[in-house]
Amino acid sequence: MTEPERIRREIEGTQRNLSTDVNALTEKVTPGRIVERRIGRMRTAVGNARDRVMGTASDHASTAGDKVGSVASNAQDKMSSAADAVSEAPQSIKRGTQGNPLAAGLIAFGAGWLVSSLLPASEPERRLAGQATDLAREHVAPVAQHAAEELKENLREPVQQAAESVKSEAADAASTVKDEAQSATGDVTDRAQQARENVRSQS
Repeated sequence: MTEPERIRREIEGTQRNLSTDVNALTEKVTPGRIVERRIGRMRTAVGNARDRVMGTASDHASTAGDKVGSVASNAQDKMSSAADAVSEAPQSIKRGTQGNPLAAGLIAFGAGWLVSSLLPASEPERRLAGQATDLAREHVAPVAQHAAEELKENLREPVQQAAESVKSEAADAASTVKDEAQSATGDVTDRAQQARENVRSQS
């Protein structure tokens, strides 16, 4: 193999390697790929937050279920103790679910269902169950609304940050690709020029 052929092969090999590197870099800094990575991170963060809330909600639901079961048992024994327990249930639920809207909704649903299915169907008991349900609704609605607003507010900032980060990374990546492409072009041009000079000098 002559020297010019060897140089030509080196140049072709360098061009192939450079092309592979540029393609890999372009793949990494493509705005679509950046967005996919950011969305994946956000999904993980939201999933972790949801898991924390759901775990707490199930703990509260279990405690509330025990309390409601106790109320139903006492209602069958004594009418007066059932009336007291039902009147105290909204305050107990409100204390246990403050700051946790998911637990509040779950407990309100469970409490309403249990109270309606376990209490005997006498007229005074129906009135008490209706009052308990109304009280639970009054306390759960503001908590649920507050939680929805808080969730909306908490998600707004991460979404904006992710969008700005994607925009910034895309701009940086485009600049990096441009700089590296110019550098690679200069390198290939220099090598080609050197190869031409070597070929001329050997001719």
